[in-house]
Amino acid sequence: MLDKEYERKNKEDFPVVAICYDFDKTLSPDDMQTQGYIQLVGYNIPDFWEKSNSLATYNEMDQNLAYMYTMKQESEGKVLFTKEKLAEYGASVQLFPGVEQWFECIREYGKEKGVIIEHYIIYF
Repeated sequence: MLDKEYERKNKEDFPVVAICYDFDKTLSPDDMQTQGYIQLVGYNIPDFWEKSNSLATYNEMDQNLAYMYTMKQESEGKVLFTKEKLAEYGASVQLFPGVEQWFECIREYGKEKGVIIEHYIIYF
């Protein structure tokens, strides 16, 4: 039942449509960590995920938090683990062809249809 006091919120007098994307294998053909970072800290990809997933299972923790913890632990003494270095590393992640043009293209399509399109990337 619709609440009679409900008021639809708009931006600039247009409805807003939010599109949320999972990053890995949605915008990029592979997990971002497998595009150099795991190798940089001296792991092969299957062994890294085995360690990370085992940590998650053993400690009943979220797999995303487990892989981030594993990345931090495995980088110690090998690579700098700073916000700047992670941003530099992330800038080299391969995207699917057309991804960079997709966001603006869909925003323009939304304008033609009378809606504001907002894109949100979920990256962990």
